[in-house]
This record gives sequence, structure tokens and C-alpha cells, in this order.
Amino acid sequence: MNRWIILLVLPLFLVDCSNKKKGMLLLPFLGLGDGTTQANTTSTDTGSGTFTVVGLETTDPSQVTTPDTTQGTTGGDTSNSETPSVVTPTPTPAAPTPAPTTVNNETTTNVVDQTNGGDFNFETNITVPVTVVVENESGPVANAPVTVSESVTTGEPNVVGVGTTDGNGQATIPISVPPTVVSVDITIVGVNPTTGEVVEIVGSAPVQQPATGNNSEGTVVVAPVVNVDTTNFQPVNGCVQAVDSDCDGIANNFDEYPDDPSLATIARSGRYTIAFEDMFPSAGDADLNDHSTVFSTEMDKTPANKVKTIRGTYTHVAKGAGYNHELRLSLDVPTNATVQVSYVDGSGNPWNGCASAPKYTANASGDCTGGTLTPAQLKRGVLLLPSSDKTLFGKKNAPAAGSTFTINDFVRGVTAQVTITFEEPVDLNATKNLVGGHLNYFLAINQKTDGVFRQIFRPGYFKDAKGKDAFLDKNGFPWAIIVPGVFNHPTEGADIRKPSTSGYIFFNSWMHSNGVAHKDWYLHIDQIPAPNRPSYVVRVSDFYTDNGFTAYLIKAVRKNALEVSASLIVVGAALGFLMKRRMGNPKAA
Repeated sequence: MNRWIILLVLPLFLVDCSNKKKGMLLLPFLGLGDGTTQANTTSTDTGSGTFTVVGLETTDPSQVTTPDTTQGTTGGDTSNSETPSVVTPTPTPAAPTPAPTTVNNETTTNVVDQTNGGDFNFETNITVPVTVVVENESGPVANAPVTVSESVTTGEPNVVGVGTTDGNGQATIPISVPPTVVSVDITIVGVNPTTGEVVEIVGSAPVQQPATGNNSEGTVVVAPVVNVDTTNFQPVNGCVQAVDSDCDGIANNFDEYPDDPSLATIARSGRYTIAFEDMFPSAGDADLNDHSTVFSTEMDKTPANKVKTIRGTYTHVAKGAGYNHELRLSLDVPTNATVQVSYVDGSGNPWNGCASAPKYTANASGDCTGGTLTPAQLKRGVLLLPSSDKTLFGKKNAPAAGSTFTINDFVRGVTAQVTITFEEPVDLNATKNLVGGHLNYFLAINQKTDGVFRQIFRPGYFKDAKGKDAFLDKNGFPWAIIVPGVFNHPTEGADIRKPSTSGYIFFNSWMHSNGVAHKDWYLHIDQIPAPNRPSYVVRVSDFYTDNGFTAYLIKAVRKNALEVSASLIVVGAALGFLMKRRMGNPKAA
């Protein structure tokens, strides 16, 4: 029995050693504790949240601050005296008395307008600034790195923003998170000057709060301002490689590239769906199923929060339209980029039909093959999915209301794997490349207006001559929407705005409240209690499934390749040893 316990523990120990938050896997699994170190943890509950000091178990003597001492002399002014002065030897400064780092905090919030200056832009994400102000007994703490993360989107810490406190001890970090995130985690890294121990100040702050007053239903988005008052806490003096291997200012426990000072974090979007109505400039039937794509992105970011690489996966899942379309990404950046693209069909086999698919964007470069694109070419649009009659093989996945539609009827379309690497890291917020945390995706259609193929963008990117959002119709409804997760789009001709024919009876409440009420409207389907009511929603999420365990293993191999390989070697060797012993001992059975 002991041998089998060892075999189980060894691979877990190897994987656990690479875990960015120590004690998250091995100790809870064995039932030996929760991995916390009480001796290095103190907490004070003040204001709307509790911030805690956690020691990183690293002590560097060079970080200990020697107290100032006054050098004394005797004999007064002897500059003109013939008697030699008597100088008292300078005493060796005493080491400071070790004392723990303590923290008090107070969080205030202000409601943030998410309506795009009065025009609701149908963003399901929450976009808000998070402000952290750090002081110690001497005043503001400058040059302290601050990390903002959340764990709802991917199930593990996902960094959504980083910053460094300025001369006033303040760092303001803009973030964008899904509506399921009601609070974010905040980490401030520094050092205890009396012990030389590197410590983290960790806590959380709200980004949503219950609505009050006339909008008493749902939540409102709030901008938190976290004031952190500390003692025995200051920035790290130089670099402590035990906690920041590449000395880029991002601690290893958040640094996805701990040995590369040019890169720091990976911003993971999680899974979303972008859905279009293609009758622009008419609102059409507002069923939002004319072109629907499930996607997720990752962005490699520098310590300065600039983006070096974008990776995206895009799967076509609906074509409820007679028109054909292509999905593109426009990037307004000042540098060239290398684009790599590959395609697989619904069964996961390589797909080579892109080159033969007609194009609806003039003078586009890199279509289907990638290559190095200039800023002008990037802004014109990187092709993600070519003509939709090719990428969904003629299937629509948009049946008429009430018709039978099962998993046998669902067809997964082409999936594009796209990597965009900029020659120089770019600030995607410097020009409007992001709205609501999502990139500037648009749909090009095989229909022309004034001799030019039509293009449909999401709200929030373009204004018309009257200053109105160019991609909201006269009633304030968009031609494109992004929804968290796999969106179960309406059936053909089912106007999502009409409760009598929509499976989403909370959509209007969400829209008319400017996103305050029912932020999770997309999770509530067919809530109208009526006998024999036809279905007005295609349950794509029932058909579009992944093997979660397999996905976890793939991710684990990618992130922990050495540890997984070592684990397999250890287990293989141990099993071979035991089998050899067993075969040599007939009584073992």
C-alpha cells in the first residue's frame, strides 16, 4: 500500500512545485492542510474588504533598512586649537528590531457609466478602472507593483491588469471582465524592511454592487478605490530573484514568463460568442443568427501592459442568412505584425478551402496564408474566417421556430487558429482597438452599397455625421453583439427583442436598463410558461461541448511540460520496478 501512495504522491508533488500559488494542489489533496503559513500572515478588517499580508518565504539581508544614527564628537570647535580633537568612534548601527508588516484598508466606490456616453453599446463585459493607493508610516509608497486578477473566467488566477504606484503611491489600472465577476483580487508586492522578507498584500475589491433607487434591480458597475495603510512595508530595493527571476517587476507567482524580462502576463478572455444580424442598414429580423462564431483569445503582455502577441481560436457555429460573409479583425497599431493562420474542419482535420473562398474586403493582404502585414494592412482587416458558405459547409444551424433540432442536426463549422505577433509591443488602448475588453471584429458581406461591400461593426467604434453610434439602428439596437460563453442564438426569424417570440425574456430588461438589470439574461432561456410553446432558441451549448478533463490535460502539458514528463517517467519507472518484483514473487498475488 505504501508503494502505491508514493506513486500517487510523486507526480502530484512534481506538478505542485510548478504551481504559481503554493499549496493549491498537493496539500488539500492529501488532507494535510490548506497550504497557508500562519506565522507569515496577519490581517485587519477595515472598510469593505480584508487585505492580508502574506510572506513569500524569501529573506534577503540586503533588503533590511539600517536605521539612521547620529555621529557624535567631543571637544567642540577645535579648528584653531593646537590640542588634537578627540573623536568618538562611530558605533555600528544596530539592526532594526524585526516587526511584522501590518495593513489596514478602506475601499470606496463610485458608480461607473457603462452606456457609452448615453448610447448603450450592448457590451456584456464590465469595463472599469481599479485604483490602489499605498502608504506606510513615512507617507506614499512609490514603485510598488500592483496586480489585478480574477479566477471566475478560467477557474484559475487570470491577470486582467498590472501597474506600478506613482509618487503619490497610486496606481490606476483599467480592467475588463465578464459580468459574472463581481469582485477582483488585488496583490501588492513589497518588502518588510526589518526582516528583509518579501511580502504580498492581498485582498479584493468590488466591481459590481447591488443597484439602488430607481434601478433597484440587478447590479451597477463601480470603480473601487482601495486605500492601503501599512507599517513595515516598502518597495523591493532592486531585484530579489527568488521572487522575480527575470527582474521585470512582476513577481514569479504572476509572471507567465518568469525567465523573460520582455514578457510578463497572459490575458485570457475565456470563451465568448460574437453574433451578427446582417441586414445592415436595416434592422432585419433581429434574430442575431446570421453569422455566429465562438471564440477565445490570449494576449501576451509586457511588464508595461503592452501586447506583444495575440492568439485566437474562432469556430463558425451559425449561418442563418442568404448572404455570405467573412469575419475579420481590424487593428489600428503603429507597427508591423506577423500573422500566422491555420484551419481545421468540424472533425478537427486540416481544412484547405480558404483560398477558394471569395473575398469581400478589397485590397486585403495575408488572407488565408498570413505573412508580415503593415499597419495599413492590419487596419484594413486580418481575415479570420472566409466566406461563410464555405466555413459552415452550407449548413445554417438556424432552424425555423418550433422545428426539431437535435445534436444530429448540428454541424460544427471551420475553426481558425490565428496568431498575430507585433514587431514592437503595442498599447491597444492608445487607439480604439478594444471596446468592452474585446477586439474590433467586423463582418464583411457579399452585398454592396455604392459599389463597396458592406461592413458591419460592433457598437462603440464609429460615430455618424450626427455623432450617433453608426452601428446602432434608430431604435438603439445593434447589428452585432458579444455574449459570454456559447450563445444559444434565436431560431430563424425570432426577434430577440419580442418577449412573445423570444426565448430570452430578460433581454429587453437588460437593454432598457442600460445593462443594469439581468446582466445574465443570456443564461435564462424559455422562461415563458406556456403549454406546447415552440422553441425559439437553438441550444448550441448542448451540442458544442468539450471534454473538460482532456482540455485540462492539454493545458497542463502546455504549461507544465517538464513536470508532466518527469511525472510520467517516475510513474513508469516505479511501475516497472513493482511489476518486476511482482513477477519474481509468485506469492505476491
